[in-house]
Amino acid sequence: MPNTLAHIAIQAPLTRLGMKEAPLQWIAVGCIIPDIPWIVQRIFTYLPGIDTLNLRLYTVTQASLAYCLILSLALCMLTSRSKQIFLVLAANSLCHLLLDAVQNKWGNGVNLLVPFSWHSTNFELLWPEHFSSYFIAFTGIIVLIFLWPKAIRSNLFLQRPDKTKALCAAACLIIYFSSPSLFLNTAYAENTHYSQTLHDTRKRAGKRLEIDRATYKAATNTLECYIDKQLKVSNLPKIQSGTISIRGHFIDEETIELQEYHLHRKFRDYASYTGLFLILLLWGHTFYYQKSYHRDINEI
Repeated sequence: MPNTLAHIAIQAPLTRLGMKEAPLQWIAVGCIIPDIPWIVQRIFTYLPGIDTLNLRLYTVTQASLAYCLILSLALCMLTSRSKQIFLVLAANSLCHLLLDAVQNKWGNGVNLLVPFSWHSTNFELLWPEHFSSYFIAFTGIIVLIFLWPKAIRSNLFLQRPDKTKALCAAACLIIYFSSPSLFLNTAYAENTHYSQTLHDTRKRAGKRLEIDRATYKAATNTLECYIDKQLKVSNLPKIQSGTISIRGHFIDEETIELQEYHLHRKFRDYASYTGLFLILLLWGHTFYYQKSYHRDINEI
């Protein structure tokens, strides 16, 4: 996926073309809605007793367009202009997913039509390490700096929901968090993220495999993916430990013969962490500024 700063750089100006008064804060939320399941997955992966296979299949479902729209609907119920904010969130969620599909994601991809179709959309135009990613991420910082002063004064339209909106938000959140579990078997049967290939170790030999952003350990010449932590590689050139994407096939139950591989750098992660921090800071600064402003007005 493009980093969070890149999403802001592209999506904030595009949203403003269609909705000039769209609050930057809500645009930014729309930029990260599709990533929320992946962020939660990364946290839960390190908890003891977690079934990482089911966690991955749950996350794939929850990160789809349909579930982005469900979460967008829940969030817009907290505002006085629910239709406008829903359009901002929904449009940016869709734009985020389409931008994600532009980048190479072997064994991964954007599931636009889940749970109706498990086809992964991936245009494979460039890697996250392409020089354009650095330029666009830097542009994201410039966009935030340029729009920030006006954004903290803008109306966020936050409003305590009435009974109808509260029930709607609650229903959406229940569906958002509970219903992905209903599709675990379907996602597995569709071999989503090569889940069935990786899980059924006895039938691995001869099967094709793609893994997005696996952890490679040079000392043991092994790969770690979301299911298997000890995948062996037969023909990987000598490289340093790090994050790689691979394409290949199993030659036995434990060993992969590579067709091709790609080394990843840490830039995407750092740019995303920076973007997430700046979004939180923007919301916090907005609340602080507007609270101080109204307090000063009341004292006059």
